[in-house]
Amino acid sequence: MHLTELRIDDFGCFRNARLQNLDDDLVVIGGPQRAGKTTFMQALRQFPDGVDRSNDLPPATDEYRIDAELIHDGSHYRYVLNGHASPSVSPIDGGPSVNAEDIFGPVTERQYRNLYTISLDELRRLPPGIDNSEDLARVLLGGAYGDIAEIPEIEEKFGDRAHDIGLTKGNPNTKTSQLYEPYQTVKDGIKARKEASQQVDEYQAVTKEINENQAEKAEIQEKIDHRQRKRDRLNILKELFDTIQEIDRLDAKLQNADRDTVEDFPTHLTDRLTHFEEQFETATTSLSEAQQEFEQGASIKTTDAYYEWLLQHEDQLQSHAENQKLWMQTAEQLADRREDLENRKRELEGEIASLHSEWGESFGHIDEIETNAVDTAKVADITSRIAELKDERENLKASIESDRARKEDLQSELDSMEEEHDETEEIQIPKRKPAIIAALAIAGGTIASFVSTPLIGGVIGLVILGVGLYTIDSTISVETSVDADPYRTVKSQITTLQGDIAADSQRLEEVEEKLTEKEGELTELVIELGLPEDLPPSEVPDFYERVVELDRQIGAFREDQEDWEEQQTDFATELDEVTTLLEEVTDVSWTADDPLADAYDVLSTLENVADDLKLAQAVRQAEFERADCIEDIDSVLTEWTNEKSIEAATEDEQILQHIEDFKHEAQRVGELGDAFEKREQLESQVTTRLETPSAQEVFEPLREDDEPWADVVREASTAYADSDAIADEIRDESSQLDDLESQRDELREAIFELKQRKEKLASENDLQQAQAKIDEGRVEFERTGEAYAVNRIAEAMVKDLHDRLMEDIVHSLMDDASAIFKEITQEYEGIELDGNVQELQFHALREEKPDHGVGELSRATAEQLFLAVRLARIRSTDTSLPVVLDDAATNFDPNHMKRVFEVIDQLTATNQVFFLTCHPQCVRTAASNGFTAQYWSLEAGQFSRQDTASSLEQHLAAD
Repeated sequence: MHLTELRIDDFGCFRNARLQNLDDDLVVIGGPQRAGKTTFMQALRQFPDGVDRSNDLPPATDEYRIDAELIHDGSHYRYVLNGHASPSVSPIDGGPSVNAEDIFGPVTERQYRNLYTISLDELRRLPPGIDNSEDLARVLLGGAYGDIAEIPEIEEKFGDRAHDIGLTKGNPNTKTSQLYEPYQTVKDGIKARKEASQQVDEYQAVTKEINENQAEKAEIQEKIDHRQRKRDRLNILKELFDTIQEIDRLDAKLQNADRDTVEDFPTHLTDRLTHFEEQFETATTSLSEAQQEFEQGASIKTTDAYYEWLLQHEDQLQSHAENQKLWMQTAEQLADRREDLENRKRELEGEIASLHSEWGESFGHIDEIETNAVDTAKVADITSRIAELKDERENLKASIESDRARKEDLQSELDSMEEEHDETEEIQIPKRKPAIIAALAIAGGTIASFVSTPLIGGVIGLVILGVGLYTIDSTISVETSVDADPYRTVKSQITTLQGDIAADSQRLEEVEEKLTEKEGELTELVIELGLPEDLPPSEVPDFYERVVELDRQIGAFREDQEDWEEQQTDFATELDEVTTLLEEVTDVSWTADDPLADAYDVLSTLENVADDLKLAQAVRQAEFERADCIEDIDSVLTEWTNEKSIEAATEDEQILQHIEDFKHEAQRVGELGDAFEKREQLESQVTTRLETPSAQEVFEPLREDDEPWADVVREASTAYADSDAIADEIRDESSQLDDLESQRDELREAIFELKQRKEKLASENDLQQAQAKIDEGRVEFERTGEAYAVNRIAEAMVKDLHDRLMEDIVHSLMDDASAIFKEITQEYEGIELDGNVQELQFHALREEKPDHGVGELSRATAEQLFLAVRLARIRSTDTSLPVVLDDAATNFDPNHMKRVFEVIDQLTATNQVFFLTCHPQCVRTAASNGFTAQYWSLEAGQFSRQDTASSLEQHLAAD
């Protein structure tokens, strides 16, 4: 068996830990101290029989849970362990059903714990010096071999039992032997039998006299028995005499009574009828009061027809009454909404009239105007643009006027300057030298391109060319007089103003054209929308916005009005149903054209009729209750006799009279019933007293055939006037009995004395006692001797069995362990076991050198010896089970550790091996040999798959 998946969901520090896709050979699990390696080993130890309840196990958080998938005999199984329950095994791929015992085979839980799960802590407890060598044998040799180690104990027990019985040789004459006492008992019995042999004639004479006295005693006893029966019969007669007299009196009283009539009368219903009578009187009173309240409290009529109409339309009236308050609220709400709608309509009409004087208060003008979000935005855009153009036009006009005024001022100033100073002249001096400028640009760009980049050279060339061209078109002004700067400045300002005026004038013309265009668009849009054509353009946006808002409000008003009309129509429909119903019993002034006008009167009338209905219902309920009472009373009366039957129309006086008749009859019948019951009780007492065998025995002589015992006693009682006469006869019989008993007692004493004499003369009893003593001693002697022999034979057989098992099994184990030990150490030839198996006196054999005992070995070598014994034991087991090694090679040097892993590699051919370690060198050694292995890291109860041994080694080194 090997594991393919292991899930430890709850065990000690493990929570939802997973080992998946496990190899079937070597699995190396590395982790630091307290990572959970020992807990992992303890978890696997629970696999055979489940989790035990010892305190040594790590606790579970909630409940122990281990889940695994495994392969056994080529089939795939799932293993589940929950809490302390037994493990369950179920096939996954359709394999045969098995259980944990089938998987572990002959390997017991103790074997699996001590052989297959090897921990360093256990190995450290093995070196010499431990006190309990017997326990050491069980640990090293495993469960089965541990049983073999117990065989000498069994042999010793058999020997001790035999020694306790017969000492060493089984001699019965030895006083300390258990055979001595039964042997002496047999000897004493033989001696007593020889002495008991005397027989005399006196024995026969005494026997004859005893027989005569016994015959006379029997005759007297017969007389005593006769007298006692008569006395007992008289005692019973005296005891039952008054009872029989009472039975006769009751028979006279019941002579003309019919038992069936008495039993058939429903006496048990008397209390029930009394209760019904009280209910009937209460119901009759309640009915009268309810009828009076209806007659006095009805709001419309008090006739029977109105009462019947109310009950006939009960469901409709109740349904309407439930809605009455809601309808009243609806009427108020509709009236309020109607007033609100009228106010809103007046407000809207006022706003329409105030919006345009020619429109009046009609909604039609608003309806004719197209209103939508697009047109609103379009009107706002056009009017906004017109306002902007007008502002710009005014600004341009102001700017032109300002510039013209400034120009006139500057022109006046310029004219003054011309009069005061000589003229200035501007001379154009041409300096066009295109070739030179181009050459300079090309040369400069080329030089720059060499120094920097071609792009920078090209930019520099273009700059030089541009500057040159600008200088070609420039002019030089030459003034003829010295003071020419103010003149040039004023003239330049005039020129600038002339340009600004020309530009503003041109822009003004453009603005005028656009303004005219936009105003035309606005006019067309106003006509298209249906707005008044005489509206100033500036008022169009606000006017249109108010129109749009009014249109929205009118739409909302119409929707609310339509909703109100629908609600009023629904209300009118519901109210019409009410008025149609009420018109059958009263006049209702109401019209569907204006349902709100008289709605309050209709609903008030409905409320009154609903109150009348409650009064009518109370009358009906009282009638029902009275009818129920009459029905209940009738059920009792008719069970007595149909002649007393009543119905709802029966007069109250007659009903009450029938009830009284029933009560009187019930009282009479009750008295007769009591008499019958008492007579039965008395007869039962007599019968019960006579049912005993002793009573029947004393009256048997007076009985004829199968005559009832009660009649026998009654007939016997007729011979006596009263109980005193019976008592007198009882005293006479007692006196005669005393005389006879005295004679019997004298004979009994005489017979007793004769029997004592006979026993003294008899020898047969002595012989019988002697033989019984012999038999008793013989049985005990045979039993004790047999037990002695059995234990001696068992002692010899167990010794022989132990010798053969030790030769066939233990020595075979030592041969395999020697080979493993030799392979690991390579300096010892093997292992030898001396002495008794419990002592485990191992010797490490050396070639041509003295052997070493366990105490002479180093700690590492001793651990290698014990590891070799365990591995040999595992290899000799037919069942293939997972093996757990917990740092079993920690104390070994690299060479020994390497050879240990070679042995482990051999073991993986038959067993799946889990090697647990916290040392990087162990992982390195396992990988260096080139073994096929799988590597996992363990940290705080969680497994992580490591792709290589190096990664696991680094992980352990880091910790």
